[in-house]
Amino acid sequence: MEETKWLTKTKLIIIILSVLVGISVIVGIFVHRANLKKEYIRFESQLKDGAKNYLLREKISLKENQWRQIDIKDILNKKLIFNSYASDCVGYVIVKSYSEDTTSMTYDPYIKCGRIYITENYGKKPSNDTENTDETQTENDTIKPKIELFGDKEITITVGDKYEELGALAKDNVDGDLTKKIKISGKVNTSKAGTYEITYTVSDKSKNKATAKRKIIVKEKEIVEQPEEKEDDQKQETTTPTPAPTPSPTPTPSIDTTKPIITFNDDSLYQTICTGNSVNISVNGPYGYFARDNVDGNITSRVIISGDTKVINNPGTYTINYKVSDSAGNTTYATKNFTVKDCSVSIPKPNTEIPVQGVSLTPNNKTLSVGSAFQLTLTINPGNATNKTVTYSSSNSSVATVTESGYVKAISKGTARITATTNNGKRAVCVVTVN
Repeated sequence: MEETKWLTKTKLIIIILSVLVGISVIVGIFVHRANLKKEYIRFESQLKDGAKNYLLREKISLKENQWRQIDIKDILNKKLIFNSYASDCVGYVIVKSYSEDTTSMTYDPYIKCGRIYITENYGKKPSNDTENTDETQTENDTIKPKIELFGDKEITITVGDKYEELGALAKDNVDGDLTKKIKISGKVNTSKAGTYEITYTVSDKSKNKATAKRKIIVKEKEIVEQPEEKEDDQKQETTTPTPAPTPSPTPTPSIDTTKPIITFNDDSLYQTICTGNSVNISVNGPYGYFARDNVDGNITSRVIISGDTKVINNPGTYTINYKVSDSAGNTTYATKNFTVKDCSVSIPKPNTEIPVQGVSLTPNNKTLSVGSAFQLTLTINPGNATNKTVTYSSSNSSVATVTESGYVKAISKGTARITATTNNGKRAVCVVTVN
């Protein structure tokens, strides 16, 4: 009887296919990780400007060599950076180039994204003393939303006319567009003359409440007196045949004449740039903008920006122009100014370090008996030196010891030199003799 072979052709094909599938899966994983790494590196580059815009928007000002933990999810939620792969990243930024003009400051970003990418030297921050922990606007939001009415704040119509509600736009410094959350109250009775009021109310997540009002004036129809008819005309009228009734005209559809509104994320921000650069006109930058129409809704994508938007080489004040039109052709304009300055002139840095010039100890010579002690008095020159850190040491601790505060104690007979050393290497000595 012939023995059946274990490795049949079918089994061989299955094994080969399994191996190929396994290799494909492994290759797919490596390709996916490589693509993710590219996205994380791109996000790291985006964060250089994104962090600047985030800090400007949150009114956080870092000083030289300070660092700050960055809420990356908040940056992504506010659409200051568009990167769908960065939600699992954490990170911080350190001031790279300091400037009194916050819009000209540059930052070095450090991020860690899962187990796939980490910035070189991530975690090597300056000391905890240089961490900026100021509250952001989001954490300490006390600013009310801003409501802008479409159309006029006062509208006059006639008894019998139809009142059309034009609506309003609401923008918040933290929550962004709140238009859909506006509550409109009040009624207009167009059958009765009088003055009516419509109220618009909206609140942000921090319960800051804003209101706006529109006045509607309904006036009586004007009565036009008909002239008296003469007797001859009346007679003529009786003999004239009555014409056929004219059909009523088709009602004319209402025409959209309300202009859209352009608002800016933060009206208080003002850009200052250096010569050789161009102003930041991005939709989510320092001059981030938003456009809405009462009929077309969000028309931010239709905003046209013109003016001084190219690279500028001469100091001065320049203008950016914003224009947006709705589908009915109603157009709104807005402007922003910015300053260009010559940054080649050195800018004085805050908190400039004042070095220690000299140090002395009182007394500088002391005789003690075994077991006795005394306190050294330290004098630093100048008195307003920035870093007054001093380290004490004894040349012979078996004769005399010294504490961190300069308290000297005699241990045994002999001579020891007590030295006080400042952070920048200045020294003073007290010779201690123990009898």
